[in-house]
Amino acid sequence: MSDRKIIPSTEYSDKEREARSIRRDMRTACEAIYDAKLRYIKTKLRARSKKQAEDLSVFDDLTDYASKREIQDAYGYDIISEAEMDRLNNLWEMREQHMEESGRFSDRVTEILDHAMNCCGDKYQESLAEFDSMEHQLKTDLERIERENRDNTYRQHHS
Repeated sequence: MSDRKIIPSTEYSDKEREARSIRRDMRTACEAIYDAKLRYIKTKLRARSKKQAEDLSVFDDLTDYASKREIQDAYGYDIISEAEMDRLNNLWEMREQHMEESGRFSDRVTEILDHAMNCCGDKYQESLAEFDSMEHQLKTDLERIERENRDNTYRQHHS
């Protein structure tokens, strides 16, 4: 008795190629949304770079001040300009918001972008699930055939 083998069908190969393409496109879309979110945070926090917005080192400018009152005092003593005082006060408020919200800057726009990332590719989930089911069935069949082949080989050598 010869060993049986499963050769993936053309339909399986086409679905596999399509699933890989969908997953790659979903990754690309999520990366674009994440980049847009970082650009938005960078603009909102007036950070110098997306990296700074991502790690929130933008709040480093507040290390010299223990309270908003100290910022106002620095303006009163002409140490900083009014524009700088306004910037630092806004930064202080954003940092307070950041501290309240699990250590990450968040507002409605970032929540919408997070939702968009989470829903990225929902339209294609049925197609991906169909391929995953097909792939699982193929692996199950392969394991069954390998087991049968081992059993046949064992019987041939021990009979």
